[in-house]
Amino acid sequence: MASSSSQWEVLKKQARSLEQEIENKLVGYSKLGSAGVASSSGGGNGQMGGFDAAFALEEEIDDLLKRLTQVVNVMSSVLDNPPPSIPSNPSMMHNLQRHRDILFDYGKEFKKTKSNITSAREHAELLNSVRDDISSFKSSRSPEDFLLSERNKIDNSHNMADIVLEQAYETRSNLSSQRASLLGTRGRMGGVLSRFPMITSLISKINTRKRRDSLIMAGVVAACIIFLMMYWLNR
Repeated sequence: MASSSSQWEVLKKQARSLEQEIENKLVGYSKLGSAGVASSSGGGNGQMGGFDAAFALEEEIDDLLKRLTQVVNVMSSVLDNPPPSIPSNPSMMHNLQRHRDILFDYGKEFKKTKSNITSAREHAELLNSVRDDISSFKSSRSPEDFLLSERNKIDNSHNMADIVLEQAYETRSNLSSQRASLLGTRGRMGGVLSRFPMITSLISKINTRKRRDSLIMAGVVAACIIFLMMYWLNR
């Protein structure tokens, strides 16, 4: 019984020791991850060195998690098949569940931080690659090529400005023509109406009849609504 009890105590000490070591390394790993994500837009060799340190620490944490998993599995095996000299008790079950929960939380935190660091590293590597390509391109060009490229950019800008101005003048001309056409049509309509007073009178009568029909229709609809309301209320 003493031997079996001492085995359980050894397992508990191993689990607590591994948990403490994992927690300490996770704190440092998380700091490296936060620094890498915050400065991933900066790039540079210094930052990539920080990622290398995070990668080394990542391997250590992964190894510790595997060792803690093995210890927890052994503890579970002891409780699943307890020797006659050490029957399982609620306290031992509670200890085992606690170590399982801690292992799960550490594993979850480790995966989250690892994912953030991986994304930040890939982003930094992409920026460094773009910077290297730009530097290589610039170094391969002669001063004459650079000046010629800048001159072409200026010429293209001038051409675009000329096209925009030409379109603006054309639009202005079209608007002026449309305005003149509308004014002419309005004048012709006014002249027609002044020459034929009967047309004006007819239009006035048509409008008066429309308003009268609208009032009648509104009255009929209102009466129907009132009738329906009275009908439903008296049922």
